[in-house]
Amino acid sequence: MSLNHRERHQLYRMEARLLRSDPKLAGMLAVFGRLSAGQRMPAWEQVASRQGRIGQAAALIARAIAIMAAAIGLLLSVLAAVVMGGRARPPQRTRQQADPGRGADGRPDPADWS
Repeated sequence: MSLNHRERHQLYRMEARLLRSDPKLAGMLAVFGRLSAGQRMPAWEQVASRQGRIGQAAALIARAIAIMAAAIGLLLSVLAAVVMGGRARPPQRTRQQADPGRGADGRPDPADWS
């Protein structure tokens, strides 16, 4: 883990205050630090780097924009359907218009056989 100068200085000041306020606790923390020095920190305790946070923010923004675009598209399609009313679909033809050789009941009309 690399820290910049400001972060190292803050840790040094915290350590100095801890040594002055509770030397026994400072000693226990020092022993713990020596015992765990070769171990890796668990993934769930690690803080994302600045680049990682920027990437996560960019992904969230892109996802939000995609959701907004889909919502706007849906809204516009609904508005278009409302504005068009019943004109959005062509009028349905009746059965007689579709097949003039049949009667109103759908059976062949003998009058049209000649």
